[in-house]
Amino acid sequence: MNALMRTAVLAATALFASSAIAAETVKVGVIADFTGGMAIYGSQFDQAIKAYQAVHGNSVKGPKGEAITIEFLNRDAASSGAEKAKRLAEELVLRDQVKFLAGFDLTPHAMAVAEPATQAKVPVIIMNAATGSVTRASPYFVRLSMTVPQYVVPIAKWAYKNGIRRVYTLVSDYAPGYDAESYFIKTLKQQGGEIVGSMRSPLNETNFSVYMEKILAAKPDAIYMMQPGGATAMGLLNAYAERGLKSAGILLMGTGETAALYLADYHSDDVIGTITAFPYTETNDRPENKLLKTQLTKMFGERAIPDIASAAAWDGTDLIYKAVAALGASADGMQYVNFMKGQKLNSPRGPIMIDPEERDVIQNIYVRKVEKRDGKLVNIDIETTPMVKDPWKQENPAKK
Repeated sequence: MNALMRTAVLAATALFASSAIAAETVKVGVIADFTGGMAIYGSQFDQAIKAYQAVHGNSVKGPKGEAITIEFLNRDAASSGAEKAKRLAEELVLRDQVKFLAGFDLTPHAMAVAEPATQAKVPVIIMNAATGSVTRASPYFVRLSMTVPQYVVPIAKWAYKNGIRRVYTLVSDYAPGYDAESYFIKTLKQQGGEIVGSMRSPLNETNFSVYMEKILAAKPDAIYMMQPGGATAMGLLNAYAERGLKSAGILLMGTGETAALYLADYHSDDVIGTITAFPYTETNDRPENKLLKTQLTKMFGERAIPDIASAAAWDGTDLIYKAVAALGASADGMQYVNFMKGQKLNSPRGPIMIDPEERDVIQNIYVRKVEKRDGKLVNIDIETTPMVKDPWKQENPAKK
């Protein structure tokens, strides 16, 4: 082989090696409800992930300078329950060879993938499911969203501090609803308050008229609600207005039911004054929040309004990017998880941190009030409880 041919071969080999490195890809399987009654979650996850990639690109530079593409694969749980979520996870791991799983709008879906994720040693980035115990189900679970007790305890304390003594609770009949009911009742009673009644509604309930009549008859100072988003939240807000609870002097308190995403379609001023506590308020003026909102509007229009699912998907994507940039495309699952422990992120919601022991999010909780600004109903922060850990885990320490 002459020198010219040898040079050509070496150049071709280098080009091939370079292409192989450039083609390295990390796949992330996103499991959520993209259709059905909970389809809003899949849409929020997907839009926020795409917005993040539009801002930051679809690849990272690995520890050796190699380009690594991050590819997201959406799979629709179709509001069909936990078994479908588990099957989708198994398919993504075995057939698509994903390095991460993400999404999970509902607790049952997250819990269903604990076993296959643990067996396959695949990290699971939870972007919504909020039951306190979720991250205990697998050492590969890392949560970016919230826990229910995190935001319930601050609002119960706020209620008593602001003269609310008698409360009626109305929660959805599933695990996060039970968490909300338990922690609100316990915290209010510890302050000296009274629970005058409690009801649980079916997960997909939209007609709350009968519930409101029972609450009216009990004459509480306030209702505390915990309902899933979408049509369920809208149904409760509408019933509160139509049955005249505000004019009867009964304050409405809750969680994410007044997200701007839902207030955009709610036109009664009866919701003004509603008090909620949550980890994300859309009106905050943090630079990262402005970036998220601007990019969503640019890509998906004025109706693309972020919520906590959007913020958690944005942050979850950021955490995956950081882990892959630090460890490369070939690290094992526990190496990624260990990297994520203790990570601090500048989130659209404010500062957050991944608890190094529990793999759960530590974050500010904001008590908000619904007001009308420039003709629009919005949430406005009125009180902040900084860097709250999950109270459930503090009360139920992990066994060593």
